[in-house]
Amino acid sequence: MQNFLYDLRYAMRQLRNTPGMALLAILTLALGVGANTAIFTVIDSVLLRPLPYAHSDRLVFIGPGGDKPTFGSTSWLNYADIHAQSKLLEDSVGYAEDVSVLEAKDGSVSVVAPRVTSNLFTMLGQRPLLGRTFEDVEGKQGGPAVVLLSEGLWRQTFHADANIVGQVVKVGGKPATVVGVMPATFSFPESMGADLKKGIWLPVQPTQEMLTQRGYHFFNVAGIMRPGVTVSQMQQEASAIGARIPHEHNDTPVTFRVDRYQEVLTGPVKPVLYGLLTALGLVLLIACANVSNLLIARALGRRQEFAVRASLGAGRSRLMVQMLSEGLLLSLLGCGVGVALAELAMIGIRKLPDGTIPRSDTIAIHWTVLLVLAVIAALTTVLSSLLPALLVARANPQLALQAASRGLGSKSAGGKLSGWLVAGEVALSTLLLVGTGLLFRTLWNLEQSRLGFETAHITTFMAMPSDAAGFSGMAVSEDTGNAPSSVATITYEPVLERIRQVPGVESAAMATAPPLSDMDLHSSFEIVGEPLDRANRPQARMTAVSEDYARTLGTPIVRGRMIAESDALTTPFVVVVNEALAKKYFPGKDPLGKQINLGGKDTGMIKPFTIVGVLGDQVDSSVGGTVQPLIMLSQQQIPTTSLFYQALLKTVVSFVVKTRGEIPVMQEMRNVFHQQAPAFALDNFQTMQEAVDKNTFSQRLGLYLVGSFAGLAIAMVIAGLYGVLSQLVSYRRREIGVRMALGATRGSVAKLVLRQGSILIGAGLVAGLLLAFATGRLIKGFLYEVKPLDASTYVSVAAVLTAIGLVAAFIPAKRAASIQPMQALRDE
Repeated sequence: MQNFLYDLRYAMRQLRNTPGMALLAILTLALGVGANTAIFTVIDSVLLRPLPYAHSDRLVFIGPGGDKPTFGSTSWLNYADIHAQSKLLEDSVGYAEDVSVLEAKDGSVSVVAPRVTSNLFTMLGQRPLLGRTFEDVEGKQGGPAVVLLSEGLWRQTFHADANIVGQVVKVGGKPATVVGVMPATFSFPESMGADLKKGIWLPVQPTQEMLTQRGYHFFNVAGIMRPGVTVSQMQQEASAIGARIPHEHNDTPVTFRVDRYQEVLTGPVKPVLYGLLTALGLVLLIACANVSNLLIARALGRRQEFAVRASLGAGRSRLMVQMLSEGLLLSLLGCGVGVALAELAMIGIRKLPDGTIPRSDTIAIHWTVLLVLAVIAALTTVLSSLLPALLVARANPQLALQAASRGLGSKSAGGKLSGWLVAGEVALSTLLLVGTGLLFRTLWNLEQSRLGFETAHITTFMAMPSDAAGFSGMAVSEDTGNAPSSVATITYEPVLERIRQVPGVESAAMATAPPLSDMDLHSSFEIVGEPLDRANRPQARMTAVSEDYARTLGTPIVRGRMIAESDALTTPFVVVVNEALAKKYFPGKDPLGKQINLGGKDTGMIKPFTIVGVLGDQVDSSVGGTVQPLIMLSQQQIPTTSLFYQALLKTVVSFVVKTRGEIPVMQEMRNVFHQQAPAFALDNFQTMQEAVDKNTFSQRLGLYLVGSFAGLAIAMVIAGLYGVLSQLVSYRRREIGVRMALGATRGSVAKLVLRQGSILIGAGLVAGLLLAFATGRLIKGFLYEVKPLDASTYVSVAAVLTAIGLVAAFIPAKRAASIQPMQALRDE
């Protein structure tokens, strides 16, 4: 221990003697360690740490069958069968993601309002901050109307009123009694994101449609497996339950998929985070190689010192411990600065847009991260110090003393080792640069891809009526004689007319699901006159639109016409479909004039609809993604007694406004609604360009991050190559002087150094390109319209790295060419 402390003190003195080298090594390690610490903190918080629920390791999500984990919805009847028949579940719950409008003293606010079964809170082991959770009677059909508030909403909207429990508020235009407040730490279902921090919970009170129609898919199912049960066993049981359904209930076949809830929640970001961790691991290796080169340079510069110490009796192990001590000190200092950089990175990560990373509010540096940091410190110590230590230990004292008098050539062990390390840095940098190039091509292709709509001067926003019906409590009304007036006629049309009169507004339209709005309502339909396949019914996204929708967004009509103002309840019912639907369900045929049914009595859409137009495809949920079939209905032709009316017009709609220039759209629209529909809650104002940028944010973030890593790697390569060649020139100073004294020109000396640099760059490039070729398929899922083995990217990377390498080699080459022969020989 005494020797170790002595070695550390000696190492500190050595580092003080070479502050430039020490600072460069510490900063190099700090960047590598800090970036790795930051990304592992995210992985630890998001992927590895358990969800904040009781028995979260046994929490599973049961959705419809599919190829990958996803929050797919099912029906109340399917949930009831699972709840009643499962022997491997300790308990199961159902919930529906929904929205509503809450009326308080300060006005109406739109809120996310998941509807949950009354046993959810007990199953998850959650207690309210105030009051109580739901009782069983409140989850029955026709049960009491109650609501649970989130802590954020309670504090912001109700000003943390301690007497809130028992008060009556209006939710969706109907009175509901507040029975409790849930703490800020509770946010189930977490798939609804940060909005739930200021949301509400309502009890599921199944409607007649939910109790009788298995195809009513607005419901999600989760459960806690019994101890010792595996997901595979649970999957087998769920599959068996699904197989029995058509035989017991004369229904269509049902398939279920069982996944751990956390896997479904974090699945989309898992490959991204692990990909970034791999890239940062490469950066850390490059940093260690750079520090090793610096320590090798110091070791070679101190070869006389080590030779004298060895001659005086110091053993090889003693010399190795000394070098490892210096490496340990550098690693500890680098890790210390790296933690500070990681904390700065955490600030940036927490400012990412909501939804970019699930559970982002839980991201923090925990003890597990510090443990990994200790491992990183040990790893960097070994990687950066082992080679210099071995070099010192293997040195022959007599040869080292002789070499001090005649210089050291590039063929020495130290020179070769430094060269190999630089070649390795070039190889790893090549891999990062290839990834950056492919991601850049992907982002470019996304930005140049066909959107199907214009983005300039177009703004969208959402509007919710105070009596919003919600998606999960829909029901068909049989009282067609007393059907209420359509909100489209009494509210939306007058509002649209007033919006069009606002100075600077060119056109305006209403649409339930404009592009990139995250509104994704699907329905099955039947084509009149064609045989029905119950197991594979045609499916399409549904939206209600007003006239001027296509003109406002600048989307072309491919065939026929668009929805018109004259398409009302008293005229023949019509729909417009997109190209994707026409190609999928009417291949080689003209869809105009064809009729479709949208459920008949089951949905309240009694009359068939005639296809009168085909609209050009618009991007729906993701830029560059597959466009789904789409059916557009006239907002005036949806019966108010139907399910479609409640889902499309009575819950949340969007308005699309195109202006002639820059005007304060948000303020103007709020003024219009304040005059025409003051009870509506407006939210989510954004331009179409902002919507596109938000949708491609993940790709841009990935490009920026990997590009930053690649830039950092290149900087390290430049430093490493420059250091090795400068070291080469320094060690061969006497040799170069002799060469020039014997007639060598300055040009030939410069070429000698440049050739040495070119060999290192070439070897690293070949190895890096082969490595990129071998691993290219791993990033295939992140690319869009570009192949992992894109030739232009590989050629560009090779050209860039070659040019950068030659620039880094130029200064040492120029210095070698400027050596004065007599001065070099006299100095030696």
